Amino acid sequence: MEQTFLPYTRQQITEEDIEAVARSLRGKLITRGETVEAFEKAVAEGCGARFAVAFNSGTAALDAAYFAAEVEAADRVFTTPNTFIGTVVGALKAKAQLKLVDIDETGNLSLEKLSDCLNLPASRGRDIVVPVHFGGIAVDMQALDRMIRSPETVVIEDAAHAIGSTYPSGEKVGSCAYSLMTIFSFHPAKQITTGEGGMVTTNCPEHYERLKLYRNNGIVRDKNFPWFYEARHVTGNYHLTDFQAALGLSQFQRLDEIVKQRGELAKLYREKLAGCAGVSLFPEACDPRTCYHLFPAFIDPETYGVPKKELMAKLEAKGIGTQVHYIPLYKHPIVNEGKELAPYFPAMEAFFARELSLPFYVGMSESDVDIVVEALKSYSILGG
Repeated sequence: MEQTFLPYTRQQITEEDIEAVARSLRGKLITRGETVEAFEKAVAEGCGARFAVAFNSGTAALDAAYFAAEVEAADRVFTTPNTFIGTVVGALKAKAQLKLVDIDETGNLSLEKLSDCLNLPASRGRDIVVPVHFGGIAVDMQALDRMIRSPETVVIEDAAHAIGSTYPSGEKVGSCAYSLMTIFSFHPAKQITTGEGGMVTTNCPEHYERLKLYRNNGIVRDKNFPWFYEARHVTGNYHLTDFQAALGLSQFQRLDEIVKQRGELAKLYREKLAGCAGVSLFPEACDPRTCYHLFPAFIDPETYGVPKKELMAKLEAKGIGTQVHYIPLYKHPIVNEGKELAPYFPAMEAFFARELSLPFYVGMSESDVDIVVEALKSYSILGG
């Protein structure tokens, strides 16, 4: 019997999800309607934030957050190199000074190194800190908050990977307990999906209004004259449709179950990879508070005797899809501007050389995990 291909990720769509979308399509409005508002309200309340604004992608949500915070060229933006390019597009558009900070053992930006960076004087402008909760593992936001000295410093969380996770201090990611804004992504690879989509949570009424302004072409309307409007900012149309919101709301309502299922899958991998030569995993202490988006393994190239890309090709030939997260930001031309920056990021370089994202999604069975683990063991020079 031919083995079914195991991708590194796959969305789960239930009959309840399909019916929710169908109900939305049968409604009066398929965009800018009540379902989007219901989805926003559910996420805000579920995360413990006052407000939420939905967008048609996680990248649009990030761009909106930079806009709402009024990031400009004089500002320094500190973030991790271990992320998707969407994290910094808004900063690059604003021509802000991008400052990458090397990572720690969780793949998140090192708070120790960030502290050193924040202590360097800035000639002008503000500091904008953008922690990314890699793979779902939340940065210690309480510790980050304690190291910030200037009241003008702005913190925007990129939680594209981390809906359903909690901080080490116990609050839910998205509560904005230690930040001005938090963004989520609802790409099909994420814990819940709207096909494409994103959201920003905040506790600040002023930034809530600016987020909505960014989403709607920078248009301001006159309450006394509903037909009249003015475009005051160059933004765009970034609305999420109601039928996408219906899918997201349906999935968000079972987020607790998704967190549980992903936790059980992570536990299975840990048990079955224990003692597997040449393979290591994230610290197990992260598990109780993490709704994993990814499940990275760290591969020792000497144990496998081949470069990582060759191991990936061998696994694919066995019907197992893997991925790399991430190509470091400083390797992209729009970031490095022709400069060789790798020597400044030894931890990121070591991480990039070894990281391999294994198949990980709701619906994977124990036998699927066995297939992945046995394949890894079979290619190890030292065996299991």
